[in-house]
Amino acid sequence: MKKVIVTGGAGFIGSNLVKKLLDLNVEKLLIIDDLSTGNESNISSIVSDERVEFLNSKIEDIESINELFEDYDFCYHLAAGVGVQYIMDNLSESLLTNILATHKVLEACQANELPILLTSTSEVYGVAEDDVWTEETKSLIGPTTKLRWSYAASKMIDEFIALSLFEEGKVSPIIVRLFNIIGPNQLSKYGMVVPRFIESALEDKDILIHGDGSQSRSFTWVDDVVDYLIKLAEVKAYGEVFNIGQTEEISIKNLAELIIKKTNSNSQIIYKSHEEVFGKAFEDPKRRTPGIDKIIEFTGMKPTKNIEFMVENIINFKKNN
Repeated sequence: MKKVIVTGGAGFIGSNLVKKLLDLNVEKLLIIDDLSTGNESNISSIVSDERVEFLNSKIEDIESINELFEDYDFCYHLAAGVGVQYIMDNLSESLLTNILATHKVLEACQANELPILLTSTSEVYGVAEDDVWTEETKSLIGPTTKLRWSYAASKMIDEFIALSLFEEGKVSPIIVRLFNIIGPNQLSKYGMVVPRFIESALEDKDILIHGDGSQSRSFTWVDDVVDYLIKLAEVKAYGEVFNIGQTEEISIKNLAELIIKKTNSNSQIIYKSHEEVFGKAFEDPKRRTPGIDKIIEFTGMKPTKNIEFMVENIINFKKNN
C-alpha cells in the first residue's frame, strides 16, 4: 500500500491508523472526515505533512467521489457514527451515514478497482447466546421497537452489500467486526465507558454505571487494532470477515472498581437502569466475548495488552493532557 484513503481518519481509531501508515512511509494519504465524531486535534500533527490531504466533508456530500478515489491503491472505510450515546441521540443520521456513505465508497472502490477494508461492529451479533461469538455465530437482534439495534442492522447491510459485490467479482473487501476498542485519545462524550469512568474518577465524581454492572465486556488496545488492520490488507484477506477483540473479560462493576483503585479516587459507584438513561428503546447484551482464532490464523498476531495495562496508560494520558 503506497497510496491510501482513510475515511473517518480524524476519529479515534482512524487517527491512530493514519499516523501508523505515515510511519510506514506511505506515499500519499487522503483523510475524509466530517468531524461529527472525529476531532481535528487528532490529526493536527500530521495535516502539514506533504503526503496528507484532508477533506472535511460527509462522504454523502462528495459529488465526484469516483474521480477523488483515482490514483489510490487501498481504502480503509472507518467513517460511521460511534458510541452508544451518539447513536441513540442521532439514530436516523447514523443509519443514513452507515448505509448511504458505505454504498458510495463501495461504488468508488469498484470504479477504481480499489480493495477496501470495511469496519463493522460487534453489535451485529445482537444478544447472541453463544459463549464465544465467532464470525459464524448467528445474530440475535431485538425487535425494531428497540431502536438501539438499528445501528447493528445498518452495519449488517454494509456487510451484505460488500460481500455480495465480492461474490459478483466487483469489489475486494475485508470486513472487521470491532469489539470495544480503547486507547489514550478516545473521547468520553459519546458514551465510551473507559474514558468516561476514568475522567470521573480523576475528578472524584460519582461513576455512573448503566444497569447493575454485572454485564461483561472485553477491551482491546487501539495499537493492536491498527496492526491488525494493516496486516489484513497486506495478506489480502479479501471476502473474509474477522472479529478484532480481546478474550479477557471484565464486568463493568469490576472495571469501575479497578479504575477507582488505579486512580486512588474517592469516587462512588452509582447505578441507573438503561431505561432511565436511554429510554425504552434500549437493550444491552450481558456478555460480549469474541472468538479471535480466525484473525490469529490469518495474521499470526495476538492481542498484546491486558486490561490493567490499558487502564493505567489511559489514566496517565488523561492526567497529562
